[in-house]
Amino acid sequence: MRKILLLIIALPLMGCGTSSNKNSTAQNEEKNISEFYNSNIMNTHDQRYEDIEYRSGDLFTHSNRKGKTYYHEHFTLSYSEDDEQSEWVAYELTREESYGKLQRKELFTEDPTIHTESAQPYEYRSSQYTKGHLAPAGDMKFDKEAMEECFYMSNVSPQEKEFNAGVWNDLEQQVRHWARKFGKVYVITGPFLPKKVKKENKLSYVEQDGDTIKSDITIPKFFFKIIFDYSYKGKEKMIAFIMPNEKIDNPDKQGDSFDYLFDYATTVDNVEAQTGLDFFTNIPKEERKRYESTLDIKAWKKFMKK
Repeated sequence: MRKILLLIIALPLMGCGTSSNKNSTAQNEEKNISEFYNSNIMNTHDQRYEDIEYRSGDLFTHSNRKGKTYYHEHFTLSYSEDDEQSEWVAYELTREESYGKLQRKELFTEDPTIHTESAQPYEYRSSQYTKGHLAPAGDMKFDKEAMEECFYMSNVSPQEKEFNAGVWNDLEQQVRHWARKFGKVYVITGPFLPKKVKKENKLSYVEQDGDTIKSDITIPKFFFKIIFDYSYKGKEKMIAFIMPNEKIDNPDKQGDSFDYLFDYATTVDNVEAQTGLDFFTNIPKEERKRYESTLDIKAWKKFMKK
């Protein structure tokens, strides 16, 4: 690991000068980091989990508390009919995929694979909440089908507008940055869904005739995101974030630093304890226990987006 740290420290010193020099330096840094990881990368699919029929979101398995598992080409989800949203969405994001250039689709549609029918876009009509992606569109720009899938309503939860466009967006950007640095990451995202939901915690929408209708969509008070870096054998690590569904200000007024995200960092064990879900159930128990109980902020923070 000393080699990569030296690269990160040394290269910025070479970039003092014109804007083009800075861009060149950043490209060189990315190239050197890529070469390092590619030369040391662990072929996870073939070596450690060779008995698993691999699909994009199906490399690791997770339990269901309220939902039923559905498989799309580019992510896997557990859909809760009681809450009309997924309790988790999971997928792998590689370095190459994180550089996707496709435009956002901007058209939410019902998920045709949900047997009980998913939520409908009109249920957010006149609501104060936005359709917040769980698997973000920014991670799916590498493929047309991936972009279409991520606009299924099964991949949406009600989010406060300033939360969705603020701290949640910052975290999504940071995850893409980690994918570029490490070569690939595995991501799980979901809302906190209560065991029993009161009617006042359901989304309401206004029909065209002016009547207010109570939806079956639950409004989450918190969201979680889990990131697993398994790209370098012997250096695997996990981190999780739990964030309240509300506006969270970045204390860095310029918005150049994402360090404030770590105020919401926690262990995977903590997410499991609060959601009742069990993640990575096909990883050997001792390994899983070590990964899920450990929070090494320094190991993640030194690869922060600048």
